[in-house]
Amino acid sequence: MAQFVRINQCCKKTETTKKRRQKMRKSMRFIKVLAIILAVALSVGILSACGKDDDAGSPAPGGSSDGPRYADSIEILGEANIPVVDPYNPGGSGGGVRSLYSCIYDRLIILVDGNYVAELATSWETSDAQTYTFTLRDDVYFHNGDKFTAQDVIDTFMIAKESLGSPGYETWRYVETITALDEHKVQMVLDAPNADFYFKLTMTGGSIVNKRARDADPVEGAWVGTGAFTLSEFASADYIVLTRNDDYWGGVMPTRQISFRYLPETAARTIALQNGDSQMSFNISPQDLEWFGNSPDFTVLSFTSNVINTLGFNMNHPILSDLNFRKAVSHALSNPEIAVVASGEWAIPVDHGTIWGWGTEFKNNNLPLAAFDLDLAKQYLADSIYNGEEIELISANPDCNRAAEIIQEQLSKIDINIKLYQTDPPTLHAATAYDSNKVEMIHYLNVFDNSSGSARAILYPFGAWNMVSYNNDAVNDLLDRAPTIADANERATVYRQIQEMVAEDMPYLGLYYSVRAITSKAGIGGIILNDDLNHQFRGIYLELGD
Repeated sequence: MAQFVRINQCCKKTETTKKRRQKMRKSMRFIKVLAIILAVALSVGILSACGKDDDAGSPAPGGSSDGPRYADSIEILGEANIPVVDPYNPGGSGGGVRSLYSCIYDRLIILVDGNYVAELATSWETSDAQTYTFTLRDDVYFHNGDKFTAQDVIDTFMIAKESLGSPGYETWRYVETITALDEHKVQMVLDAPNADFYFKLTMTGGSIVNKRARDADPVEGAWVGTGAFTLSEFASADYIVLTRNDDYWGGVMPTRQISFRYLPETAARTIALQNGDSQMSFNISPQDLEWFGNSPDFTVLSFTSNVINTLGFNMNHPILSDLNFRKAVSHALSNPEIAVVASGEWAIPVDHGTIWGWGTEFKNNNLPLAAFDLDLAKQYLADSIYNGEEIELISANPDCNRAAEIIQEQLSKIDINIKLYQTDPPTLHAATAYDSNKVEMIHYLNVFDNSSGSARAILYPFGAWNMVSYNNDAVNDLLDRAPTIADANERATVYRQIQEMVAEDMPYLGLYYSVRAITSKAGIGGIILNDDLNHQFRGIYLELGD
């Protein structure tokens, strides 16, 4: 569960990392209690309905007329473009879909506060991390009226196997066979022991879909799930409207309609909130957050994400593959200064020598960070093959672009000649494809999940986030071996060893963690925020005043 706190006054002078962590630990205790309350509420169906935002509202169904009154609809703004809604389509991936999918689809299990919680499965077990058995609910129906059974899990698996490159393929590709033991029990046998399999099922790729609906209509049939909301309107790269499923097995949700709207300009999102056109927004600018944080009409929630901003080196480039050059860079950079310039107090400087998510399991905090020392940096640079050549540094998104500029300035102090190439995320990813990198240094985001297995995408050959073409046979062997280890302590030892080896190789330098902010009207509640960005919005509500 993410660190999660209301900000009453934003964008003051940057606090020390120690003070921020102390505050976040306190807020962690609050959100743990909130998450447990919400999880229980969802399981017994006590989170319920709505009224209109533009009138006096309505009490929750089953509640008294003098109880709380909730808005009928809530619009959530984001900068993530969602072109496709389908967890089994390669185009249906990206951070923006996670919260959306958790409203439309259910999974066998979900993750709440680090614990696996029942959703479509009522119980689950494995004795060897290779054979998994799930007992399923017998009171669940899809949006099209079909009853959910073990066959739907098998159908979902078969669809995933044919959907190369999709979130679903990544989740289910480890399953070798799947068998219905009865109408409400399935057994899955993986191709090898995999201790991360439970976690993978909690991701968007674990969404259970309806084969009959998909066969009848490959586009709109993909929207049929068992979730708390149905997809009622969809304009690609514009907006998505969800309508409450009043027959949801988990009970009626508080809000009748939830809309997700794509609005890439931060200024436009600010105006929409201030005007009351929308009720919640991701990624408001730090300057505007100060205004919202000081207004009694709004709430700013912050959480430290597993997104670590890094400086990467193209390991196939003759200069950047020189370890002495990378060490020179590491001693010339000041993480606190970079973090402040990039995001102010909405960033936490990395103070250890590993590349790992903030809340990712088995993080090795004992690896030392390279000391800021310009004299030592110059010594390493003199021992490298660098001879004044221009080095291109690519970055994307406003925060990373600001950080790239201060990196350029810091490296100029040891006479490294940096040329900036500031672009957009799709161009950056296209230019940094594994083993065919067209750039030299990269400043961007490495996205970890809470599971240590997410390191594979960043460190393994052809990994989706391996933008530096890093390839170490010993690290690869350990990444292959780690998920097969059932004992958590032994698995932790292996993952910490991986971090030690990567710290020695230095393909990436960790700079700062992103502190994410969500701004909303006062009275918003019922959401669960996670540091891996897999948020739960299906229980969201906006309580109306008198």
